[in-house]
Amino acid sequence: MAIVDLTALRRDIASLNEQGTQGASGSAFDLGCRTVDGIFRGGLQRGALHEIFAKESGDAGAATGFVIALALRASANLSPILWIEEDFTGNEHGFPYAPGLHYLGLDPKRVIFVRCSSPHNVLKAAADSLGIRGMGAVIIAPWGHPKCLDLTASRKLLLSAQQAEVPAFLLRLGAVPGENAAVTRWLIRAATSQSPGANAPGNPVFQVQLIRNRQGNTGQWLLQWESENHVFQRIEPVFGSVVSTSSYGSSQTRKFAARPF
Repeated sequence: MAIVDLTALRRDIASLNEQGTQGASGSAFDLGCRTVDGIFRGGLQRGALHEIFAKESGDAGAATGFVIALALRASANLSPILWIEEDFTGNEHGFPYAPGLHYLGLDPKRVIFVRCSSPHNVLKAAADSLGIRGMGAVIIAPWGHPKCLDLTASRKLLLSAQQAEVPAFLLRLGAVPGENAAVTRWLIRAATSQSPGANAPGNPVFQVQLIRNRQGNTGQWLLQWESENHVFQRIEPVFGSVVSTSSYGSSQTRKFAARPF
């Protein structure tokens, strides 16, 4: 869609909030992992713009999963999460899969999806929607390096997020880092999960690199997302079981699904 019906959107968000929970209170959130949280000064800013990149094109699913995890950490239970996506992003990586959202701990009923025909409309919809009362988080997913996503546009998103105290997560697929107003910038790569046994799937694991932090230091960690209690846990890498390949290598040598969420 090219234009967001803000009246209808406010009505949908109000309906979700009537289920018992308003947006998260306070001006900061954390990851639930003491090692990572220690580098931030009082937590990550809630009313801010946070930018997440896939390290390689094949890591789009991991970056998407990490964004969902951040949105869950930053928002109260049941508060609505608005997901604004360019059509081309969905065409390249598929539409978010409801069982995958459940796997990460996100009830699909909390998510309001908005599809836009152009990156300009994505950014306009995001700026307009950040000011809606009761929003838990806004995920913004244009494709690649649109010219309209310049320093001025990113500053507008940051200002809107600050004024509303609503976290804005800019999911950058098909892109590499450049100059903008994001408060934090994360580079995400898929990692091998650790099965609890009986060939059962393990919790999602991410290779996480924080390459920008306007609140302090940067760093890199291997983090496991605990889907049941919505916290990150730092784990030690497993050596000797993963073979690194190009993201364009064969599916037999690198096993992950493009955007399984």
